Amino acid sequence: MRRRLRNCLIAAGVAVAVAVAPTAAPAQATPRTGDMRVMFFDWTSLVAAVAGHLLAGGSSGAPSLQAAVDQIVAAVEQSKNDIIAHTDLIAAADVQACARQHTIEFSDIDNMGASVRQLWAQNATGCATLATSYVNTVTTPTAVDNIGHVLPSLFAIVIAARTKAGLTNGINLVIQDQIRSYEAVVAKLTPTDCVVKLARDPGYPVEKWWECTAYNGDKGISDSVVGNLREPNRTQAEDWATRRTSRPTAKSALPQLRALGA
Repeated sequence: MRRRLRNCLIAAGVAVAVAVAPTAAPAQATPRTGDMRVMFFDWTSLVAAVAGHLLAGGSSGAPSLQAAVDQIVAAVEQSKNDIIAHTDLIAAADVQACARQHTIEFSDIDNMGASVRQLWAQNATGCATLATSYVNTVTTPTAVDNIGHVLPSLFAIVIAARTKAGLTNGINLVIQDQIRSYEAVVAKLTPTDCVVKLARDPGYPVEKWWECTAYNGDKGISDSVVGNLREPNRTQAEDWATRRTSRPTAKSALPQLRALGA
């Protein structure tokens, strides 16, 4: 029965696959499929390399730290146009403006004088704080998703800028804000349109699975289970339904960010 259902769904053009929690992507850029091509970096690993060093008491002048910061600068520069394209979709004008400004100006941070660099880093921190407040307040899924796509690069900019400016004492608080914002993205983009489907062929035990529909219309189906004593995994269907949103990136990043112990 389930095999026939899968074949019907595939014939109708509905993607069906076993859903698993996304793993972190390599640090190099690869195009993300969807309505807009976005250069996707493993921003979490880039942030963790810098923040982890500082939170562990490492020297702010260590060559490995500077190399990690330079990786963030290069990643932002390489994906600048794509970040800005998503930034322009943010509904809140103040968040959109500050995120756009700091993405555009970030590549010039080494050309700034020390005092200007510190002020710029503080303003970038304020932008990330504003974005965190916004994503925790807004309720429209589209608005949450649009800011969710920008948060990873924005927090990477803040971490790198504060490191370059010597403002490393607040790194733990920045990471805490990043965790809060990601938790909001995951919670608010988790599908609520989910139902358990049942199928029973004569002479066979009942078969059950979850079907979820994300806010953008994408559907996800969990593995099926057989028998009344077993229950299907709803999380599988939720994760697969939201595969083209910012939720997978936020969800997969949270364990790594929490492990920093900020």
